Amino acid sequence: MSNEPTTASTAEAVSATNPTTTETAKTPAETPERSSWIKVISTSLLASLIVALVILAFTWPTKTMEAKNLPVSIAGPEAAVSQFEQGLKDRGIETFEFKQASSREDAERQIKERETYGAIVFTEGAAPEVMTAPAANASANQMLTGVAQQMNAQVQQQATAAKTQALQQAAQAGGQQGAIATQQLEQLKTEQEKLQQAQVKTTAVVPLGDGDPNGMGLAVAAFPLVMGGMLGGILSISLVKGIVRRFVTAGLYGILGGLFMTLILGTWFGFVPGDFGALWATFGMTVFATASFMIGMSALFADAVGIGLGAVISMFIGNPLSGANMPWQFIPAPWGAFGQLMVPGASNTLLRNIAYFPDASNSLQWAVLLGWAGFGLLAGAIGWAWKERRATRMSAEDDTASVGAKTEANADVPDNVEIPWKTANT
Repeated sequence: MSNEPTTASTAEAVSATNPTTTETAKTPAETPERSSWIKVISTSLLASLIVALVILAFTWPTKTMEAKNLPVSIAGPEAAVSQFEQGLKDRGIETFEFKQASSREDAERQIKERETYGAIVFTEGAAPEVMTAPAANASANQMLTGVAQQMNAQVQQQATAAKTQALQQAAQAGGQQGAIATQQLEQLKTEQEKLQQAQVKTTAVVPLGDGDPNGMGLAVAAFPLVMGGMLGGILSISLVKGIVRRFVTAGLYGILGGLFMTLILGTWFGFVPGDFGALWATFGMTVFATASFMIGMSALFADAVGIGLGAVISMFIGNPLSGANMPWQFIPAPWGAFGQLMVPGASNTLLRNIAYFPDASNSLQWAVLLGWAGFGLLAGAIGWAWKERRATRMSAEDDTASVGAKTEANADVPDNVEIPWKTANT
């Protein structure tokens, strides 16, 4: 009984002497922080909704755009101007909104001051003139160039018709001049037939879909698709804890986000026709591949490194080399071919093949997307294993240090003093 106070006081003395040791012994090994599965699902749903809004913001103007009411100056005799405008109305063409100009100089002034995108000038006794402004807008310039070609064809037809009528009247008059006129008329008919036969025939082997007659849908959707992949990676890294849960978030995002993209771009707008399942798989794998790479890099290095590398590679390298707005062959070698080995280039080619070229081989594109996704998963596994090994080693070192501290503390205690933890370990 006499030893109990001594034991208690000694233990208190040891504890007071070595507070850090006691605290360390009571502290359990830290476990990696992980987000709840509810947060995983909500994050993937949030990313899917955001990418749907981004897709809508980029593609809605293209879908609702109409080639109409383009301001164009028009000048010339009232009769010629009225006849031209009436001809467009009769054909149901509402592309242009004409602004009257008093002269050619006035029409040129209106173009230079950006009041109009071009001008049509009629001059008495001369062929009409179409004035364009290529620097203002490429599409407007293309429309006005087409008008010029049509008007030129009409002028040639009118000239041929007038010459044919004059020869017919001369042939009907008879005599030597009538015979000559008849011969010239036959020659003119022969030349016209040869000209018609020599005209180039244009055949659209792979026409664009009804939902995207100008072929702008896929090009416009390319950038939001890149942003969608980055968005999945950024939100997964920023909002979700735990490597496995981050990959699950990205996978759910690929499923949900791919579905939203397919419904908007394929079913609703009709920008990307083709098999619904194939489009869904392509959209989903595209965003998952980018997000997977970013998550893998964050696991292997740090969160900031994963986000930074994903942004640089996807936005500043992959997107310019994707060939979404031009044939990738136009890009200087070897960068054009290199761009097809990145997610934006492979996904753009794959979507276009699914939409318009079902006979084309897609093995390379699928291999690229799966390769980037697999690389991210592998990097994530390596990063996770390395961090787990490091945590285990540090925990073992802490345990060793704790035992050593306890042993050292026990050495300072007299032999006749009973130590609680020493008794428990014997």
